[in-house]
Amino acid sequence: MMIKTTKSDKTRQLSIEQESAIEHLLQGKSDRAVAEAVGVTRQTVNEWRNNDILFIAALNRERSELWKESRERLKDLTGQAVDVLEQQLGSGDPKIALAAARHILQGNKLLGGSDVPKSGLTTPEAIIMERLRSEARKELVEEEKKSDPYSKLDPFRDIYDSGLNERVEDLARSRLKKAMAEAGLS
Repeated sequence: MMIKTTKSDKTRQLSIEQESAIEHLLQGKSDRAVAEAVGVTRQTVNEWRNNDILFIAALNRERSELWKESRERLKDLTGQAVDVLEQQLGSGDPKIALAAARHILQGNKLLGGSDVPKSGLTTPEAIIMERLRSEARKELVEEEKKSDPYSKLDPFRDIYDSGLNERVEDLARSRLKKAMAEAGLS
């Protein structure tokens, strides 16, 4: 990872460009538009979004906060919206009544999905641990395949093998401190 340290106390902070990039990404801008706005290349923005643990965590936190604020605003409007739907449902126009019924059913998750997108991990440590677990699982499964050729016959063994899950967690945790240091977050 090619991350510049902007603070001398070993704890890396986001640069001004990165903070600005997060604001633009939250507005739904493309990597290219964000790059132009903050004065970096599109590849740099892509690298931040995919590989810079601190940037990913900050972006996820801001997205989560934005969704939380939006949900609160929507909750405040719920009473008015229900009043409008109720009026439309009782209207003499079947098309309007059908549209209102559809909205009510969708709102109650009885017709189509209306789920809020899942937010990502919000701390650098959690993001690093997720990656370390994935790497550890692959490594341990490969080791087992090499040592036990019959394990290849059961493709789901790693899913239900609780011992494997414990070994994955142990291996990931043993590598966390080094990974945090490599990311400039020790």
